[in-house]
Amino acid sequence: MWRRKRGLWSLLCSLLLAFTALSLVACSSATNSARAIRGGNTEIPAQPLWSSAASMHMALEWLIANQQPNGAFGSPASSRPNEIWLDGMASHRAFQGATTALCAMALIEPARSDARAKATLDLAVQWMIDEEPIGAASGGTFYDTWAHTYLIDCGVRLLREPNRADQSNAIRMMVQREIDFSLRRQSIDGGWGYYDFQGTFERPTGNETTSFNTGAMILALRAARDAGLRVDSVRLDRAVKRLELFRLPDGAFVYGTYAKYRPGVGFNRPSGTSGRLQVCHLALFESHAGGVEQRELVEGLCHLRDRHHYIEIGRGRPIPHEAFYSTSGYYYFFGHYYASGVIEQLTDATERTAFRDWLDQNMRRVQHPNGSWFDYPLYGYGHAYATGFGLLTMQRLASMDPAGTLPK
Repeated sequence: MWRRKRGLWSLLCSLLLAFTALSLVACSSATNSARAIRGGNTEIPAQPLWSSAASMHMALEWLIANQQPNGAFGSPASSRPNEIWLDGMASHRAFQGATTALCAMALIEPARSDARAKATLDLAVQWMIDEEPIGAASGGTFYDTWAHTYLIDCGVRLLREPNRADQSNAIRMMVQREIDFSLRRQSIDGGWGYYDFQGTFERPTGNETTSFNTGAMILALRAARDAGLRVDSVRLDRAVKRLELFRLPDGAFVYGTYAKYRPGVGFNRPSGTSGRLQVCHLALFESHAGGVEQRELVEGLCHLRDRHHYIEIGRGRPIPHEAFYSTSGYYYFFGHYYASGVIEQLTDATERTAFRDWLDQNMRRVQHPNGSWFDYPLYGYGHAYATGFGLLTMQRLASMDPAGTLPK
């Protein structure tokens, strides 16, 4: 009996020694892998390997190399068995419209001096002008909200470019069309979203209005109005009031109307909303409404920076909202892009420089070696839209003088 026990004990000891050895090898391997941080399926260096200028050049090269022959960006292609709810092929037109607009916006600045960037932008602009209006997949699914938002944003920026004078009429018509579509998509409660599963009506009920869609649309419509396009100010004011109602005392914004009676759930807490509240703060601050002042802007940026590990955990995950506090990858670069806009509004030079440097380093840290960025596997649009957001973010950060003076 003792011999049997001794034999079992020897076996257990051997297994323990083997497990310990394997653990040490694994730890050593992890340590020797440049302390990589996993993002999606790609190992990302823990520290940036390239400068900010090199980062922007790499992203530009990726955009030039990955444009579709017809001028658009992104595609319906998918390499995974289960994708997000589509509800019809019209959703692909919405995804591609939004993605193309984001990439085109990112190309505007380099196109002023780079012939290849200009040629790429020319194709994208012509695609946006020629493309038929993008509609909803159904009364319950309308991802076209994203397309209208960024087609307006992109068109307004293009109208400011002197070298687009020959296309200005066509661009203006395109933007006005998108504004009119957006106002028809405005919910009864004054905001915007991209689902309305509770009913199928001419206008969304507002039950699934989201705070971040509303904030992004307010910014796009305000820019269009400032550029002289026709925007119903009453409707815009209603949107601002809707967004104000999403604010919570702890600095967060509720995800959407349907979640307003659950302010304590994870996705409505600062750790869960840090990537989405930046656009809300920016929209209210630029609208001079809602009591958002410099202090609130800084607090919102602190939520993003100090709780960044939560939104980081969600980056690259294939299932939305499976990470802590229900964060999701698809608003990782969305949040960082609008955070750069918030940083641009800071009047304290020390705070602005500190946040700028932090965000700049983080963007370079998670950039892929091929120049792209990626936060969510959305059919064949993930790398393209994230790279559009990424390059726009880096451009805005680069426009801020590292010495701390206001952007030129």
